[in-house]
Amino acid sequence: MKLLLWDIDGTLLNSHGAGERALIGAMKERHDLDITLANVDYRGRTDRYISQVLLSMHNRPDGDDAISDYIAAYLRHLKKELPAKPGHVFPGVEQILQTTDSHKDFVNALLTGNLKAGAQLKLEQHDLWKYFKFGAFADDSATRPELGPIALKRALEEHQREFDLEKVYIIGDTEHDIEVGKKIGAKTIAVGTGNFSADYLAQFKPDYLFEDLSNTQEFYAAVGLA
Repeated sequence: MKLLLWDIDGTLLNSHGAGERALIGAMKERHDLDITLANVDYRGRTDRYISQVLLSMHNRPDGDDAISDYIAAYLRHLKKELPAKPGHVFPGVEQILQTTDSHKDFVNALLTGNLKAGAQLKLEQHDLWKYFKFGAFADDSATRPELGPIALKRALEEHQREFDLEKVYIIGDTEHDIEVGKKIGAKTIAVGTGNFSADYLAQFKPDYLFEDLSNTQEFYAAVGLA
């Protein structure tokens, strides 16, 4: 069996800034602050990490309780923001998920910086949540590289078998996704559909690199789907 571990934002879909607006709205709600994310490098980071950085940057308590409080507000705002400006699924994504989901030798799962509840909100918006039975999320760790081993542990628990790392694929749109894959010894597939171009991502030497996933046959060839 082959395990496909998917990032969400910039890889599967674009939420048209709903997450950013939710972070800003949560800070206004909980701390009465009008903030901008202009000076925050949040791309490819986890929601928990971003929350801690924002609270610290604005001199607010940033311990576990404070982060949990802010995250709860963020999720409330995210639920409102997602339908306000409906995003879109990237070309090829839904076809790939349908095909691999129906194939006995493939397992789709998530490896994302989103909180699990946030991931569900974003994916349900486009009827994609049904393709993912498990994953690793920001709830599990604020540090993205730690999510790789967690995802593998969940895969073992779910399927009662260890996946050969040569048959595990990390699919994402940032260098952080590539880093996670290299750390655990998995194959890496980078896509230029997020904030970084394929040319930029090439310097991090993913195993496979695509501008987008519109050519589904190229993707199937990369993961060995005949």
